[in-house]
Amino acid sequence: MNAKQRTGAGLVVALIMLVMMSAGAISLVRAVSTGKLMAANLAFRQAAVLASDAGNEAAIEWLRTQIATAALYADQPNQGYYASAPDDLDITGTQSSGVVIDWDDDDCNKASAPTCVKASKSLAADAAGNVVRYAIHRLCRLAGSPQGGANSCLMAGGSASASSKRSSLSYGASSRFSTSMQVYYRITVRVRGPRNTVVFTQSLVHF
Repeated sequence: MNAKQRTGAGLVVALIMLVMMSAGAISLVRAVSTGKLMAANLAFRQAAVLASDAGNEAAIEWLRTQIATAALYADQPNQGYYASAPDDLDITGTQSSGVVIDWDDDDCNKASAPTCVKASKSLAADAAGNVVRYAIHRLCRLAGSPQGGANSCLMAGGSASASSKRSSLSYGASSRFSTSMQVYYRITVRVRGPRNTVVFTQSLVHF
């Protein structure tokens, strides 16, 4: 192999190495960008989960103002409250059967389910831009009194002591222990945040 041939072969090898190094650099940049995007999405999701606490507290406060009356025996759709809990409820609002929640006030146009129910009004958006709504379902088979002969509710029992109190943050001034049975309420919260972040949380409370 003469000098020109050796130079030509070296140039080809150098070009191949340059292409390989460029491809490696591009892959590294893409990997770093993907990692940063995933980290940002995770941060938005975590912020949305924390924002759901505001929905829980708003729902609990609304229930506390109604708990001593018979108002909770009937649906209050404009408040996002329902006196019974369907077995086929879809909290995402996208399924094709059963009951879906209208989180976006669009008559559940993302779903083809026969029953569309309202959520509460949106809470004020927080500093991060998260918008919170909730829906409350009393865990009973039917509306009306929990003691009704045809009704069946998920109930919480208690002991005879009534001296202790639950924290006013989550339960108002309700007694922690009571000889009477207390109905459970399920609070479903949806948070919509930046970059189309959507989070759903659920909690059970009784008074």
